[in-house]
Amino acid sequence: MAAQVKVIKDDCQKDLDEALPAFYAALAALDSLDKSKIQEVKSFKNPPLLVGVTMEAVCILLGKKPEWKEGQKLLGDMQFLHNLKTYDKDNIPPAYLKKIKKYVDNPEFVPEKIAKASKAAFGLCCWVRAMEVYDRVAKVVAPKREALAQATADLAAAEADLAERQAELKEV
Repeated sequence: MAAQVKVIKDDCQKDLDEALPAFYAALAALDSLDKSKIQEVKSFKNPPLLVGVTMEAVCILLGKKPEWKEGQKLLGDMQFLHNLKTYDKDNIPPAYLKKIKKYVDNPEFVPEKIAKASKAAFGLCCWVRAMEVYDRVAKVVAPKREALAQATADLAAAEADLAERQAELKEV
C-alpha cells in the first residue's frame, strides 16, 4: 500500500513539475517590470501588434473587454502588478480560458517574439501563458490529489491496524 501511495504522489509531483516552473518564471518576469516599463506600454497610442495582442489576453484573464483602451486602463491601475501576482490561478473561469486559447495557440504569441516589441509585454505574455499551463495541469492533478489523499488515509488506517496487531503479538 505504501508503494501505491508513493506512485500516486510521484505522478502528482511530475505533473506539478510541469506547471510550477512556468508559473514561477512568470512571477519573476512580472518582478522585472517597473512603472517606467508599464508606462512605456501604456503610452502607445497604437501599440505594436504583439503588444496589443498581449494586452488583449491580459484583459480577458482579468475579466475586461479585450481591447486596447481597456488594457490602458488596467496599466494605469496602481494595483495592476499586485493583481497579476495575486491572481487566483486555481479558479480561472473556463470561459476566460476558452477565450485565451486562440492567443496561446498563436505561434507569434511567445515571449521571445513579444520581447522584441516590448520588455513589459514580455512579462505579461509569460504571465498569460503560465496561467493557461497552470490551469491545464491543475485539472489533471486535482483528481490525482484526491486519490492521493484517499490512498494516504487508507495507508494510515492500515499502519494503525498493523501497529495494533503488532502490539497484540508482542503481548502474546
